[in-house]
Amino acid sequence: MHKAFLKYYFDLTRYNAGISILVGLVSQSPLIGLIAFGTVGMVAALVCYKSFQNNQYYFYHNLGFSKARLISVVWGVNLFMTTLILAMVL
Repeated sequence: MHKAFLKYYFDLTRYNAGISILVGLVSQSPLIGLIAFGTVGMVAALVCYKSFQNNQYYFYHNLGFSKARLISVVWGVNLFMTTLILAMVL
């Protein structure tokens, strides 16, 4: 994978993990926090990224990554990992 894509993935996942951990703590269920990581946490992370680092999308566009492709690949990876962890836990 391209180093720039990995940077985007880790930047977005940092927001997502923080939000998902918060959801898990508030709901008092790590399972709900994990499910949030694969679903609504991603949406909230995208909103945070757009608010705080929106100008970074120009950088990725100049490298040939479209915004839609970045988002879809990150979402797919997170859904895959969430499904895999849920399958091992349940």
